[in-house]
Amino acid sequence: MNIVKYDFNESFDNFNRAMIGIPDRIPVFAQIHEFAMVKAGFNPPEFYTDPQKLVYGLLEVHKKYGLDAPYVDYDVYNIEAQGLGQRIIFKNDGVPDIDRSDYLIKSPDDLKKITKPNFKKDGRFPFAIKCYEYFYEMTSCYSVLNFCAPFSLAANIRGIENVIFDIMENPNFARELFKRITHEVLIPWIGFMEEHFSDAPSIVGSDATASLPILNIEMLEEWVIPYIEEIRNIFGDKVYVSNWVGDRYLKDPVRMFNDKLRVCSKFLEGQDPDVEALGPEVYKNYAVEKNVSLVLGVGAAFLARATPGEIRKRVKRYLEVGKPGGKFAIYLCNIGASTPEENLIAAIDTVKEYGKYD
Repeated sequence: MNIVKYDFNESFDNFNRAMIGIPDRIPVFAQIHEFAMVKAGFNPPEFYTDPQKLVYGLLEVHKKYGLDAPYVDYDVYNIEAQGLGQRIIFKNDGVPDIDRSDYLIKSPDDLKKITKPNFKKDGRFPFAIKCYEYFYEMTSCYSVLNFCAPFSLAANIRGIENVIFDIMENPNFARELFKRITHEVLIPWIGFMEEHFSDAPSIVGSDATASLPILNIEMLEEWVIPYIEEIRNIFGDKVYVSNWVGDRYLKDPVRMFNDKLRVCSKFLEGQDPDVEALGPEVYKNYAVEKNVSLVLGVGAAFLARATPGEIRKRVKRYLEVGKPGGKFAIYLCNIGASTPEENLIAAIDTVKEYGKYD
């Protein structure tokens, strides 16, 4: 495959302005690797192992549909787990996934398996590095970097039910598990990526498994946040985690917002169905009070199942609430392979029509 060149400089500039003030237009960005795979005509085993095909697919979709601020995205939750020896199942009709019938860590004796990987050859660590290299070669811009946050990685090599039981019944084992994941795997891996891509704008941890109601807020504060803070203490605000959901389960969602800012101090992210349930005004008011930027995410299930008219109505509402004063972006959450093309177009066109600043 020949190297194709893309120019997203104007898009990146507009996005960066949006995060600190008032841009020309509110940016709209997306997690879109599943959709991109299908549109580019690749099957999962080749798309998630061939970095050139993956980056090409992502950039082609961003160019075709007019999405802003592209970045390298793949099955982020699997990379560190696979590098440690966890079996990953490569499907022919979907994203690769953990073999949940055979977890790497079955007992405390297995903790010895959590050692610093060889990032140059183990699992798909080299695949991730090559993705970032191809992204720069194709765009002359650096992508954000990705890692699986400590709790979600623990769930992927131990099993989420097992981890929760460990926390309640064998907390010493659970703490050693998180400690090893953080210090033997994630801190070295983030350091390795930063060494190779020192100009990358940010290093983003994915941690959906730590969301409510999988965990309660007390568990989040005791067992999730401290390990992310350890990582941030080393690498600074460049590292953040922003994708917890479940705000709507709390009587006072401000507690969750405060926790989110502990691990992502520059902006608040809210996603559907939380935003739809609580109202975008709750998020906007908090962001203004704390003087941070705001990202509102339109939900993946909604984008896949709603009509274009329903999508335009919701996106327009979020734009009207988030727009005043700038420091705002729209995020389309995980555009799946089955999401109708007209739904994606409806969301993007609505942002471009109603998201302009005078």
